[in-house]
Amino acid sequence: MNFSVANMLGEIERIVSFGIRRPGYDEDLRTEQHLLDRFNELGLSDTRLEPVPVNYWQPVMSRLDVGDAAMNIPCFAVPYTGWTADDGLQAGAVYVGNGPDEAFDSAHVTGRIVVADMQFGELNAAHLKAGSMFIHDPGDTIPDGPLHCANWLIPNFRAYYESWKRGASGFIGLLGEMPIDGCELYVPYDGFLKKTPAAWVGREHAEAVRSAAVNGESFLFRSTGEGRTVDSHNVVGILPGRTDEFILLTCHHDAPFASAVEDASGLSVLLALAEAFARSTEPLERGLIFLASSGHFHGGIGCRKFVDKHRGGLLEKIVAAIGVEHIAEEAQGDANGGYVKTGQAETRALFMDKTPELLRIVKEEVQRVDLSRTLAVDAYLFGSEPPCDSAPFFTAGIPTVCHISGPLYLFDPHDTIDMVREEDLPKVADLFQGVIRRIDSIPAVALAKGMTRQRNDPPVAPPPWFLPPETFLGS
Repeated sequence: MNFSVANMLGEIERIVSFGIRRPGYDEDLRTEQHLLDRFNELGLSDTRLEPVPVNYWQPVMSRLDVGDAAMNIPCFAVPYTGWTADDGLQAGAVYVGNGPDEAFDSAHVTGRIVVADMQFGELNAAHLKAGSMFIHDPGDTIPDGPLHCANWLIPNFRAYYESWKRGASGFIGLLGEMPIDGCELYVPYDGFLKKTPAAWVGREHAEAVRSAAVNGESFLFRSTGEGRTVDSHNVVGILPGRTDEFILLTCHHDAPFASAVEDASGLSVLLALAEAFARSTEPLERGLIFLASSGHFHGGIGCRKFVDKHRGGLLEKIVAAIGVEHIAEEAQGDANGGYVKTGQAETRALFMDKTPELLRIVKEEVQRVDLSRTLAVDAYLFGSEPPCDSAPFFTAGIPTVCHISGPLYLFDPHDTIDMVREEDLPKVADLFQGVIRRIDSIPAVALAKGMTRQRNDPPVAPPPWFLPPETFLGS
């Protein structure tokens, strides 16, 4: 089947139109129903919504007034942090730099609002290349060093927990390392409820807030909202094959904003593949499971719940899994506090295990569709699991490949439709259509040869980006 860019963009536009799709929000619940309806329209069977409980966390008011002049500073509540009283909290501020122990030891933190400079990780192509099993970069455009900051990783976020532990009344994180102006950053997205109220302040206001905190000025900080436990849902549909074995395809449906790349772009591929195989006159031996997962922005809970729910049953019949995330334009900060596209695709990883048969087929299919700026990266390069939504399938011992990229704008409102790499939408769909057809007849044991983890291995430790508060609080 030839995949239509226009049709795939239409799917993205519809999903984006629902609005901010955070876990449990009404907008995301409407997205779930839309996806279920689309699965039914495409003729999938056994379509259903499988509940995934999440902490619904919705800010209502975020406001920071600094100093005697009550200078208003735009701010954005740090995800899953606590609320102040409705009239806010007024307290002296204390500055702790980037949060080393000695800064906390020498500061009086109890009852005060802690201000800290936040640091980001780095997305380094040299590291990715060193952990790659093949690279497809015909134009030799992937650098041998840093690509950009990894603004979804904040190595010194422990400063927040240290503030909590020492009795601070609030926490303000300064985003001076962001490539753009603005305070809206939906990080961390681990889903763990946190006690101390906190907010991000953009780089353009960082110096003013830092100076006020150094001088011990009084801050008035309001962060109010609502929270409760609600059911979000994994959306499941099945296309039966001739046998009782399955290949699973997955992408998450929740997002930090009305996001296009994250992950309406991946959902467009999922729906295009569902349509292609449902209408094909060449049926597969194996069935296909389509999973639009919930709660990626809740510590990746959706795929974990799916694995737990179906272990000992359906999961044992899944011989391979494919994850699709982020078909993205590369962007960098411009000179005016915004982004500018470079004209290239964002460098992408295909996270894979060292499975020779699957690796060989994926490499050949990447070359066939000429999916540029692609690295097949060892799934365990970054720790106990790969940094993608389909990680639980890797750690469950299922041969898996996940397409993902990490552009700068994924966690802010600039993730709009123009950031989708349009010409790559059909390429990614064609890539995985080819992979599915080629692995369909390969015995499960051959596909699984070389797996790092086996089906009955014990659970893995949490990855460093989803560590619970107890890790930092010591309880």
